[in-house]
Order: sequence, then structure tokens, then C-alpha cells
Amino acid sequence: MSDAAPQPAQDRAATPKGSFGSVAAKGSFINTTQWLLNKVATAAAMLLIAHYLKPDDYGVASQALAIAQFLVVFFPLTMGDVLIAHPRSFERLVPTARRLAMVIGIATCVLMLATIPVFLGIYSKYPAAWLGGLLAVAALRPVLDAALMVPLARLRTALAYRRIALIDGAVQLGATALSLAFAAFGLRSASLVAPQVIGTGARALWYRRVASGVRTGRYHRTLAAILMRAYLPAASAQYLHNVIVMLEVLVLGYVSGEYQTGLFGFAFTIAAQANTVVAYQLGVVLQPIFGHLQGDPERQVNGFLRVQRVLGLVCVPISLTQAMLAEPLFRVAFAERYLPAVPVFQVISVAQAFYFATGPSMSCLRSQRRFATFFKWQGVQFVLSLPLYWAGAQWWGALGASIASGAAWAISAPIVVWLCTRVVKGNRVREVLSIFVKPWLLSVPIFAAATLAIRWLAQFGKAGDFASLLVLGPVVAMVAIGASRLVDGEMRKLSDKALVAVKAKLLRKRG
Repeated sequence: MSDAAPQPAQDRAATPKGSFGSVAAKGSFINTTQWLLNKVATAAAMLLIAHYLKPDDYGVASQALAIAQFLVVFFPLTMGDVLIAHPRSFERLVPTARRLAMVIGIATCVLMLATIPVFLGIYSKYPAAWLGGLLAVAALRPVLDAALMVPLARLRTALAYRRIALIDGAVQLGATALSLAFAAFGLRSASLVAPQVIGTGARALWYRRVASGVRTGRYHRTLAAILMRAYLPAASAQYLHNVIVMLEVLVLGYVSGEYQTGLFGFAFTIAAQANTVVAYQLGVVLQPIFGHLQGDPERQVNGFLRVQRVLGLVCVPISLTQAMLAEPLFRVAFAERYLPAVPVFQVISVAQAFYFATGPSMSCLRSQRRFATFFKWQGVQFVLSLPLYWAGAQWWGALGASIASGAAWAISAPIVVWLCTRVVKGNRVREVLSIFVKPWLLSVPIFAAATLAIRWLAQFGKAGDFASLLVLGPVVAMVAIGASRLVDGEMRKLSDKALVAVKAKLLRKRG
């Protein structure tokens, strides 16, 4: 299949001018800004939702989401990654890709509905009515994902990050409000599952309105065969990754029951928000840009390593800040029934200091069309993680599973970053290791001292906890990120550009 077809006028016009580096920085800033604004609202809503729910409710919801993710063997949105990997043939492939994605989505929905009785038998410790009902609701999501696949891929190919940020931000805010309403009306676990499915439907409708291209061409069997040859390894790799992300819940649900699953699910919901979503948003931005650099692998890999280095210098302090503030946060914000989740929250937060690298790494592998490498990496991790998670859950429940997960990602993340560099000559092992080691060397002394200060403030009760959360925590995080800025030129360069851009925008608004 040739990639020589010209890019449609619509996409050319939508592509911003400037270097890909500036586009990446701007796109990441826009997406992350909308996420931060949403998280302020989400954090407030989470406090209220937790008031209405019990750990067991989080356990049932987490189990339903994990089972649903396990059953989506072929993720419809992965077809969009295949389209993005062929930017010059994009529009010619769209009709065929759209039909394939919808067939996959409907078949997955039917499979999920048909296997509900099987999973009710496997997870017999859970209330059958709630678990079965949530699985039936979650079965609609693959069809909705198939519907939004093409318009989202079209926006990403056009680098239309402002529109993506607007839509995702508005939909997430609405889903958060809906979750709170459902919880207040006594819908328990459904308040954590149904709004996500409804939000996916809203995104599909909105994306189709703003990114609907001219419907030209039709389904071609030849193109379908070409797409499926790329899609099957890509979807298989994505499936393994999705299962690994939810593997702790699948194992905990079988070994330990809904309470331990609920502790893990609740802690993960809070702890994984910052770095996971930042890394995902950056992955959304980077994959189309990496795709445009397919013909220059040296430049692609160098840019990828710069992104990972800066991301590590930001995400490690965020992760350690979360772990450090766990005790005062739970004492102030959540009921006593959630206090057993504190050590689980701390371990998951520390694990995020390694997981941050996976989003950009997966985007890089996809843009390099190295789907087989992606699959092998996640296949090996799955085989090694399953017995590790099982042993952890057997011995220490949610805490054991979270420790096992952190160990697995601490090993896996540097490996996948190194795999991304294998397309160019030269050994980049030392450079890859520095991405993970350098932020820890800078941050650990700062956070060790800050942890002692938090322990001292705890003796003053709620006043000390509020001082830790509102003053000490933010100050320590900024000091750690500031120290990174002083010792890393790339970090300093990027932060200076961001400050200049913010000042320019403020001056324009005043003018």
C-alpha cells in the first residue's frame, strides 16, 4: 500500500504551523491544562462520592471494569492507531477502517453479554445482580469506541489538540457530575461505571460533529486485509497491556474478594490520576508527531528520549508528593473506613514514578509500526506478572498486589524505553537508565526531609494535616521540580518556553 496520496485539504488546514517539537509542547500543554482543570472538579466530587459509597462498592465496580477490559480482546480504537501510522493514505483507508472497527465493536459487545454468566460463576463472592448489571452496561462501550474511532483519529492526525481538549474536558466534567448524582441517589457501584459509558457515547457524538470528513470511497477487501495485518498485532499488544493494567484487580477479586479489591480500586482511582493521565495525554499528542518523523528515526528517537527525560523530572516528584501526603490526605478527606487503603495508595503512587514512561513509549512503538515488539514486551510482562501478583494477593491482599505491580513496572518501564531506541545505531542503555535514576537522585533527599516534617506536623492534629496538604506538599513538589530545572538543560528550556507562552497570552488578553 502506498503512502503517497496527498493529505486532504481539511487536514492540511487543520495542521498547525511550526516545528513538531513546538506542536508537541503546545499540544501537551493544552491537553494537560484541561486535565488539571477537570481534576480540581473531580477531586471535589471524589470526596462527596466516597461519602456515599463503601469500599465494597469500589470493589464491585473495579471488578466489573477489569472483567470488561479482559473481554475486549480486539480494542476498536486501536484501528485509529493503524490509520494514524499511515497519514498520507488516511482518507483512502477510512471507509474500510470504519466498517472493520464497527464489526469488531459489535462482536465484542455480543461476546461480553454472552459470557456474563461465566464470570458470575468465577467471581461468586460478588453480588450477582450488581456485577452482572454492570457488565451488561460496560458491554456497550466497544460499540461506542468503534463509533468515535475515525473522528478522533482524524483530529489527532490534524494535530487538533485544542478541540480534543475541549471535548474531552467537557465530557469528563459531565461524567463526574453524573457520577456524583448517581451516588447521591443510591446507585452505588453503577455511579463508577455507567457515567464512563455514557461519556464515551457523548464523545462519539461530539467528535463526529466536529471532525466529520467528506464520505468518499467505500469498503475494499484488499485494504481490509492490509489494515488487519497491521491491526491484529497492534490490537493483541494493546489487549495484553490493558489486561496487565487491570491484572491486580482480576487476581485480587478471585483470591481476596470484594473488600480487598475495593481498597485497591479506591486507592488506584486516586493515586493513578496524575501521572497516568499526563502520560496518556502526552501519548495522544506524540503518536501523530512520531508518525510524521518515520523517515528520520534518529530525530524521532532523540525527541522521544528528550520527552521521557522531562516527563520523568516532573512525574517522579508528583508521585513522591502523593505518597508523602497520603496519611494527612486520608485523615482529612475520607471516612475512617478508607484508612486501610493508605499504604496501598502510597505504594501505587511510588509505582507511578515508573509507569509514566509507558504512554509515550507505546506511542513511539506504534508510530514505528513495531507492533510485534509491543506485543512481545507485554507478553513477557504478563507471564512474569501473573504469578507475582497472585503471590502478593495471597500473602498481603491489596497491599501485596500493589507491591508486586510496582516491582513489575519498575523493571518493565526502562526496558520498553530502551526498545524504542533500537531503530537507530548505538547503545542508549546509559541514557535510558538516566531517565529513571536522575529524578530519584534529585528527589529522594528532598522528600525524606519533608516526610519527617509531615510526621512532626501530625502532632498538631487537623491543623497540622492542613498545613502539610496546603503548604508543605506544594512547596516541596515545586522545590523538587525546580531542582530538576537547575540541573537539566532540556527541562530548563521547555519550562522557559512555557513561561514565555503563558506571559504572551496574558499580555494579548490585557491588550
